[in-house]
Amino acid sequence: MKISSSAIEAVRAHGSEGYPDEICGILVGPRGGKTATEARRARNIVVERARDRYEIDPRDHIRIQREADANGHDIIGYYHSHPDHPAQASRFDTERAWAGYVYVIVSVAKGEPVDANAFVAERDGGPFRPEALEIV
Repeated sequence: MKISSSAIEAVRAHGSEGYPDEICGILVGPRGGKTATEARRARNIVVERARDRYEIDPRDHIRIQREADANGHDIIGYYHSHPDHPAQASRFDTERAWAGYVYVIVSVAKGEPVDANAFVAERDGGPFRPEALEIV
C-alpha cells in the first residue's frame, strides 16, 4: 500500500493526541487508485474500553464517504492506534475487518508514535496478511 507522507504523519499525530486511548479514522485516495493521500479523523464511539478497542462513529463514516465521493475519491482503508502495544493486528481487529481495504495500525508508546504497519484481510473477518507500507 502507498500512503502519502502527509497522511501517515496525520495518523501518527492523531495517535499521539488521542493517547492513552485508541484513535481511528479513514484513509482516502483518488478513485480507482491504491494510494492513500488523506487521513480523515473519525470519532471512536467505544467508551468503556477505549484503551484497547475502537469503533468508527457511523455518522463520521457516512460523512467521509460522501465527501470522498464528491471529490472523486474512494475509501482506501482505515487506521487506528494501539496505545502501549505493538502495531500488530489483534484478534478483535481481524474479526471486524472487511476484505478489499487496507488497515493501518500505529503503535503509540507513552504518547509518542513509534511504528506503523499495514494489513489486508483475505476475506471479511480475516485472516489478515501483512501489507507493505510505502510512504510516497
